[in-house]
Amino acid sequence: MPDLAKNIDPKVRLNLDMTVEVKEQLERIRDEVHADSMGEVIRRALAVYDYLHSEQANGAHLLIRNKDGVEKGLPLF
Repeated sequence: MPDLAKNIDPKVRLNLDMTVEVKEQLERIRDEVHADSMGEVIRRALAVYDYLHSEQANGAHLLIRNKDGVEKGLPLF
């Protein structure tokens, strides 16, 4: 039987200073998306940002289209 402990990525603990408003925003998002933790919200957000940044760096343009069909560009950097 394989040792499952070997397949788990090592973890690093980070301490983050943030305003009360940012913490409340993380908690609200955690609850809305049914994430297990604020750390999961941050990991998901980082994955999305990384993907969008990579696409934009390769020449893609990020557009947001509202319900009325109006589009606007969204620069990441």
